[in-house]
Amino acid sequence: MLLKRILIIGVVLFMVGCATHIKPTPSVKSYAKAPAKTGRLANFVSNATDQKDNQTGVYALGKGVDAFVSRVSLINAASSSIDLQYYIYNKDVTGNQINYSLYQAAERGVQIRLLLDDLKAPDSNPQLQILNQHKNVEIRLFNPSPNRRFKALGILTDFDRLNSRMHNKSLTVDSLTSVIGGRNIGDEYFSASHEVEFGDFDLLLIGAAVNDINTQFDSYWNSEFSYPLEVFHNKLYSDAEVINILSNWDLEVSNTEESKQDYVQALLNSEFIEHLTEGKLPWSWGNAQVLYDPPSKINEKGLASPLLDDLEEAFANTTESLFIISPYFVPGENGTEYLRKMVERGVEVSILTNSLAATDVVAVHSGYAPYRKPLLAAGITLYETKVTPNFKPSAWRGSTQASLHAKSIIFDNKHTFVGSLNLDPRSIFINTEIGVLFENAPLSEKIHNALSDAISDSAYQVKLNDNQLEWIDLKTKNTFTSEPDASIWRKIGACFFGILPIEDQL
Repeated sequence: MLLKRILIIGVVLFMVGCATHIKPTPSVKSYAKAPAKTGRLANFVSNATDQKDNQTGVYALGKGVDAFVSRVSLINAASSSIDLQYYIYNKDVTGNQINYSLYQAAERGVQIRLLLDDLKAPDSNPQLQILNQHKNVEIRLFNPSPNRRFKALGILTDFDRLNSRMHNKSLTVDSLTSVIGGRNIGDEYFSASHEVEFGDFDLLLIGAAVNDINTQFDSYWNSEFSYPLEVFHNKLYSDAEVINILSNWDLEVSNTEESKQDYVQALLNSEFIEHLTEGKLPWSWGNAQVLYDPPSKINEKGLASPLLDDLEEAFANTTESLFIISPYFVPGENGTEYLRKMVERGVEVSILTNSLAATDVVAVHSGYAPYRKPLLAAGITLYETKVTPNFKPSAWRGSTQASLHAKSIIFDNKHTFVGSLNLDPRSIFINTEIGVLFENAPLSEKIHNALSDAISDSAYQVKLNDNQLEWIDLKTKNTFTSEPDASIWRKIGACFFGILPIEDQL
């Protein structure tokens, strides 16, 4: 046993020792192109934004199929530029289709910039390398690890820097329209996975806010923390290799369309396609603020998120109701006290987060659990999403069939924030985030009502009874006195993480 431990330590040290420092690599700065004047999107957006000066139009993307088909439709309609910024960018069915659509756009002459957080970027994927080799495409990695084979191990030698990640998520096409919200690129975010589906939320934007999203993207793209992909993968594929990869790519897309007939049909029947076919989307119009952390946040340890500082005014001005949707919710003592004071001044505060059975990160749930009693004692209404019936998650950290992933805050049913920000220490103090605060009472009420309907069907209300927690299934009215649907191993895992001093990393 001792020899085994020594060998394991030796392997880890060897892998860390193989890491090399990344030399600063000056990149050519580039900026978002001016809004396209011609093309399908230009005509569509021009008609929609007529007489809407300085306002932003919003179309809500609540369903996974709508979120995916809208992204692919925008990419396919691009005539000038596409900018993408993502934390997770999977090599799967939907990721493959988006890459394929990007390549087709590049072939049309569209200028493409793809910025990925390095930690989970599939940068060895030949598709990305072929894309990056195209004259109209450039891919950069944000905050890269010096250890390219075992990226996470780089944290052992440069924890402060590599522990901070770019959690931002945005897509902007032709500088005319953007998609912003909680979704990464991957099957689980777009209702394309049979194993897991994240309940998520995005906004499709046109109008004034798009320019601000461009400014945000440029600040990350041109920052000292963004490195060209070719710094780490400098292989140039021959023409024959490119043709072979493209041929296989074509075949893979065709096979997917054949094997995923149900999903393809769901895309064709999506609400977004229905509205698009009718020739117009039902936009909600109002004032919007694009809020984001600067890329330099990864060097500013212990400072609260500038994004959250900008949201402070919305919290302070709330007088009637506050509805927080955060899949990873760890308020800490200060956050709990802040919410208690809001209740004290007459604000009805409600929170929706994942139950232990539904969460995909047990460690985060262990950081949230100790604050349930203080929150409930303060008069806050607390809901937790249910796991899908007859599907039990893995014991320690695996996924469930349905898990909340949306990040949104509704203030007085008048203003709604949608973005990448979780209300936990990692989002607030460590990672960078982005979101939009939108002023439109009818849309805020619509989102609130949709959430209320979903909660009544798919959530527990957590209550205090003689200082003991109980969970009430709002659909069946059954009451539970311990974490419902969570296995004993998952409960043990939560207890284990709960005794570790890791709350500031959650």
